[in-house]
Amino acid sequence: MMTYQNVLNRTVTATSLFDAGDLISYAGAKITTDDTPVLGVALNPCTEIGQDIAVLVMGSIRIKATGAVTAGAKLISSSGGGVKVAVADPASANVFATALTAAADGAFLDILIR
Repeated sequence: MMTYQNVLNRTVTATSLFDAGDLISYAGAKITTDDTPVLGVALNPCTEIGQDIAVLVMGSIRIKATGAVTAGAKLISSSGGGVKVAVADPASANVFATALTAAADGAFLDILIR
C-alpha cells in the first residue's frame, strides 16, 4: 500500500506507461536510469500514453530503496526503480529527496521530496 503526505501535486501528461509509485521525469515519463532529474512520484498508474496523471512533487511518500539507505541520506533516482543514496558529490548530483527512515536493499522507506 502506498502511503504519502501531499504538499504539492502537478498534473502531467504521460509520455510512457508507468505504475503508481514510479519516479517521473519532467518529460512525463517513467525514470529508468540512475541520477536523472526527478519531477516527482506518480500517484496513479498510467495505462495509456497521453493520460493526465497526478505526480507528487512536494511532500513525503513511501518508496523502494536500491541499496541500503540511512535516515538523512540525500537521494537520487535508481535504474533499478526507486531511489538510492547519492554517492557522488551531492551538489553535482540530481538529488531530489531526503530519506526520513532507513531501509535495506529492496525494502521500502519514507522520503521527503524537495
